[in-house]
Amino acid sequence: MDAVIIDTNVLVIANGTEAAPQTTEECVIRCQARLAQILRGSEKVLLDDKKRIIQEYRNNLNEKGRGFGDRFWQELVRRMWRKGEQEKVIMVHITPLAGNGTDFEEFPNDDASLKNFHKKDRKFVAVVLAYQSDSEQEAPILIADDSGWKEFNTALANHGVHVDSICDNSS
Repeated sequence: MDAVIIDTNVLVIANGTEAAPQTTEECVIRCQARLAQILRGSEKVLLDDKKRIIQEYRNNLNEKGRGFGDRFWQELVRRMWRKGEQEKVIMVHITPLAGNGTDFEEFPNDDASLKNFHKKDRKFVAVVLAYQSDSEQEAPILIADDSGWKEFNTALANHGVHVDSICDNSS
């Protein structure tokens, strides 16, 4: 994998079961390990150019927090601005529709099977599709364990969007 996009639930769950009491300790460990792998490795993180995703992270994390997800987000923001590290974060342009910030030209809006897909998650799909169109490379969306994504996996896959559930099969 060359690039990934990370759903907010991965960062929240990486902060631990106190931050996400509905999850398991195994899922927390898996999320932390996957984020650490991204920080150590060559994978790039995809974000939208208007910082909608960064803002969602900010709304769900703690800037002064000590949780693993908080620290990952803090490092991601540093990499966006630190000379020599900017290539680790790819800013992707997506085109909003109707000015509402939840519908995007790049999202497969004409697919009836995605009509009920969560509005706040459409930006992640739009970024992946725009990136794949521009680069001709795949980039999965990393989620922790989110049934809201799972029910749309087949429909998303039909559009070339792969969702990688880090915590699948965790007990």
